[in-house]
Amino acid sequence: MPKNRLNEVEYKQKVNDLYNGDIEVIGRYKNLSSPILVKDKYGVLQLKQANFIFSARPTIKCALNKTEYFMNQLRDKYPEIAKKIKPVSEYIAMKEDMLFETKYGIVSTYPDALMAGHEPNVRSAINRKEYMRNQLRMLYDYKYDFIIHSTNRHEGKCTLICPIHGEVEIDNDYVFEGCGCIKCNTNWTKSDTLYVIKLTNEFESFYKLGITYIKNGNPRRYRDYKKMGYQVDELYLHTYNSYTECWEKEFELKQLIKPFLYQPKIWENDSSTECFGKNLLDVVIENL
Repeated sequence: MPKNRLNEVEYKQKVNDLYNGDIEVIGRYKNLSSPILVKDKYGVLQLKQANFIFSARPTIKCALNKTEYFMNQLRDKYPEIAKKIKPVSEYIAMKEDMLFETKYGIVSTYPDALMAGHEPNVRSAINRKEYMRNQLRMLYDYKYDFIIHSTNRHEGKCTLICPIHGEVEIDNDYVFEGCGCIKCNTNWTKSDTLYVIKLTNEFESFYKLGITYIKNGNPRRYRDYKKMGYQVDELYLHTYNSYTECWEKEFELKQLIKPFLYQPKIWENDSSTECFGKNLLDVVIENL
């Protein structure tokens, strides 16, 4: 325990020495029994007494903004989870429910579950059917709409609304494999393999990311691009544990390149959501 009387310089030095510079005194020091503001890498904390810091390290309970402090902790430990959620309720305690906004809908989960690496999913959703509907609409780039009958992935069903065939009942397992309308696609499915390739011809050179697909039971990679006259150089190929996991990564990368898309001169569609120039290659590779 430090001596009963410390001046401000001595107090700050003792705190610095005790915590190896991890905690900074930012409030004005009066004496050991007065309140003091300190700061660590997660945020600002207010101690009821300045001498508290010599007996125990301050925790989130002392934070002025507990929600911000928690999110900074989560970003430090699991940045991939933190960037996918936005708090819409205030932090109370690690085992108290907290609401977060995700791209699919509002979820409710414990902060300590997030700190353990458990990412929110449809089971955490406030409205599970709306959450799954948003998942599927984004999965298919809004080509289809869906009516969700059950959110059970293995036994549940939904109705896919196809612009050509109308309402088509489909198993949840099947639709999450990226197969789309079963009446449209009778012989091909998307796989769980993500690629990044370089496409070159005499007129242009650019890059493309995407998920390969399987036709008649066989992988069908890059055949269409070669038919258009492009030389194909494979830069990255990775198989994920599931199609959903693969699609999540593709979606993330497509959002990253969205403001800077490259439109190839020879292409089957009027636009492309997966092509980009060399200036983005390093950024894409870093986020794989």
